[in-house]
Amino acid sequence: MTVYEIVGGVVLMVVAVIIVVLTLLQHTHGQGLSGAINGGAQGANASRLTPADQMLAKITKVAGVIFFVVAIAACILSSRLG
Repeated sequence: MTVYEIVGGVVLMVVAVIIVVLTLLQHTHGQGLSGAINGGAQGANASRLTPADQMLAKITKVAGVIFFVVAIAACILSSRLG
């Protein structure tokens, strides 16, 4: 196992935990599970969200992008180095 794989794995685990925590902190506005699955129309309305909810949503999106970039980079590096 190379240093890149270890660092990549640690970063992936940390970002995954951050995504879970940020998702749990977000307010659902009473939609419940059906709103999460169906993607209710009011859920897409950013004007109803408080500034804190908007910030959490933005940070969650950034964390998701970081997660996928690190996952793809880890796959590429492990295939080239392994």
